[in-house]
Amino acid sequence: MANTNIFEPFVFGYGETSSLIDRKAGDRTPTKSDKAPVGSLSPSSTKLVNPLALVDTLPSDSSAVSSRYCAPCKKKFSNEATYDAHLQSDKHKKSARQANTSNSSQSPVASPKSKNAVHPVVQGALASMKKAQALANKDPAVAATVLWNIAKDIAQFGEDCITRTALDGALSCMQAMDANADLRGAKGTPGAWSARSLLKTMLECQLAQARLESRSDKQLAASLYTDALCCYLGITSHSLDIAERDRSPAKAHELAGQLVNGIPRKFAKSEDVDQAIRAMEEVAVALFAFSKSTPALLWRSVAIYSVAHAFALQKDRPAAAYSAVCRFSALFDSAGLCHFGSECASLVIDHHMQQPGSRAMVATAVANSLRDLDLVRAACLLQRYNYRFEEPWSRFLAELVSKTADADTMWLSTDAWDAWSLLSSANATSDRHVYELVENAVRRELRPLMWYSPTETDSRLNHN
Repeated sequence: MANTNIFEPFVFGYGETSSLIDRKAGDRTPTKSDKAPVGSLSPSSTKLVNPLALVDTLPSDSSAVSSRYCAPCKKKFSNEATYDAHLQSDKHKKSARQANTSNSSQSPVASPKSKNAVHPVVQGALASMKKAQALANKDPAVAATVLWNIAKDIAQFGEDCITRTALDGALSCMQAMDANADLRGAKGTPGAWSARSLLKTMLECQLAQARLESRSDKQLAASLYTDALCCYLGITSHSLDIAERDRSPAKAHELAGQLVNGIPRKFAKSEDVDQAIRAMEEVAVALFAFSKSTPALLWRSVAIYSVAHAFALQKDRPAAAYSAVCRFSALFDSAGLCHFGSECASLVIDHHMQQPGSRAMVATAVANSLRDLDLVRAACLLQRYNYRFEEPWSRFLAELVSKTADADTMWLSTDAWDAWSLLSSANATSDRHVYELVENAVRRELRPLMWYSPTETDSRLNHN
């Protein structure tokens, strides 16, 4: 994972999946909302739920002082007095000597007190966290605010245990406020939460938990990712089994459309729509990355991409919808399920032919079908494509499929290449990427069907 900040989306890898998905998704023009990470609060919600001054309003507790850690003994101490006393003990001195002996080739060890002192930010956060935990039942609105900000402050210091505790406490307070609106704080006060800011921050908190756990426990992280998305959309995790039932992209898309129509939230604001789409994309990528060890997660990832596609179409986000199709097509290809990836071209034909690169995706799907000698799928894709468009390259592929089905090898060995050469040169100003894909199909992928390869055919024609 290239990114270690749990408040920004992680970059997950599955072999070359990330780069493959990005290539197939095309050059989607980023919007202003695309640049904002999922883990960042909007300006409006920052004003509502990020009042750092609230820490000073919490009840003071003189017992909540700094925390010290002794590396040689691997022990934490609740206050400086006990820590200083420990440094003078025989047990500590023996552990320090042993540590110094094992590292004798290195420079002398610095003073334990100065080297192992906890960062002041961590010290302050520990004190504030104890105060917030004591206030959680009485005033969850303020406690959630403080714990959420503690988690964001502590995470950068690598204190995963403290970060996890703060996130768990913040989420518990948020869930209490979600269940009881009276606990969200008085309207207009610094610590008050609106229903919208609460839901947005709950998503960010749960995603941060999932990213944190993904470093060590992929199974738990997958569950947390799924729960975060389902909570935000207002659906059940069981409803995401749509792809595993039939294992067909077309069927998954149909069921995803029905699921999206039943989402209780309206997502009236553009900002919320964009955040939902970003969250779906991140969860789908993460689950696919985890599917290397848990194969069933592959189909859960496909289901989420299908929901993202249907949701983006419903919310009039054609570029985001097209990106979702390209991404889970690439997902199938990287998993060795190219026949499912080819089926994704049907969604492109039905919804996204105005998008850049769409014709190349259709041509790739047809070429892959021809390579696998799946002439039925190739013919169906072309028939579906020609229903709306009549382009020279697609007519050529349709004729090639027909001739191949008839096993007319003489036509394949000579006339096919001649026809393509004339067609390609006559359309020099057309989309060259598409024509290169078709030429690749004729030259390499169909070579086993020809009596002569295109190069040999060219030589014979020139010789005559």
